Amino acid sequence: MRDADQVIAGALWDIAAEAGLPGPVADVAWLAGRRRRLAVLAASAASAAAAIALALAVVLPLTAAPGPASAPARPGALVSITLSPASPASTDVLAAAARLLGQRAALLHLPSTRAQVLGPDVVLTGPAADQAQLKAIAMAGVLDFRQVLLYQPYGGTAPGAAAYGDASLVNQHTLALFRKLACRPGNTSTWTDQAGYAAAGDYDNPDIQIVSCDSSGNKYALDVAEVPGTQIGTAVAELSPASSQWVVLLTLHSAGATALANLTSELASTYLSSASTSQNDYWLDAIAVVLDGNVITAPETEGAIPVGHAQITGNFTQAQAEELAADLQSGALPAGLRISAISTVAPSASSQAAAG
Repeated sequence: MRDADQVIAGALWDIAAEAGLPGPVADVAWLAGRRRRLAVLAASAASAAAAIALALAVVLPLTAAPGPASAPARPGALVSITLSPASPASTDVLAAAARLLGQRAALLHLPSTRAQVLGPDVVLTGPAADQAQLKAIAMAGVLDFRQVLLYQPYGGTAPGAAAYGDASLVNQHTLALFRKLACRPGNTSTWTDQAGYAAAGDYDNPDIQIVSCDSSGNKYALDVAEVPGTQIGTAVAELSPASSQWVVLLTLHSAGATALANLTSELASTYLSSASTSQNDYWLDAIAVVLDGNVITAPETEGAIPVGHAQITGNFTQAQAEELAADLQSGALPAGLRISAISTVAPSASSQAAAG
């Protein structure tokens, strides 16, 4: 067995012991886990007057990486998820990523999960039944608020679809990417390659304009992030008493609250009065919420938001809301990690018989 395999196997044995599971044997496969029904995270309510509601048009796909169709995990099986950086990262950066992943696991009440640095990668290990949540916490978790400069609704294969906003506000490089990009419904990953974004830093950089798609196939050119995700102080999943739907409540740091107040005040005073009759002004009055490069919603600004509270609402399940809150509460991963391998080890037949 290679050294890397020995380390992974040792971690899986340790977790099996902690969780009271039979010892594993090697049995590599792709498996999808069930989502746990989790305890509700402690929530702090924000007043309706102070909160900006960011309504999702579609359910945000929170699972971090697509994979082949998979079979249910066998009882006692353990999973190993390897996360590799897009470019070589230092040991200190990888260690910080491992600690952050551990914090996310703790927020989701996954005590049998372990994150460790293994060579050039970070490896998450835990019960295979939790695989869906382990993949969810492996998201980069970069959330930014950006003004919409151009918007083009998905038009299928019809040529010459109209775009709304103001092309003069978009720099030439970003405008060329916008014209080149063809968004498709359900595509929240490969469009970045089409746009020429080779790394997460190309679209997660808050200081540059970017292009983006949403999961409905709509296309955007977006301004610099006036409110970057680093300004998120707390993120909490809560069951809304008003709508009986799960939402994620955000509280911004002081600088973020000021930036949000300034941005919403400027947009509303400039575009709101004519937004009802002008599609261009309507979209220029919109703020896109961008998660890991994808637009998850772009609501119109209806007035200044004087305090730093935001509410992300949508057709969330409890698990989806809690996963998103855990990713945002802990902050973004310090390296552009992507899932590069998933393997499982299952208990041997003799171990299962002995356990029974």
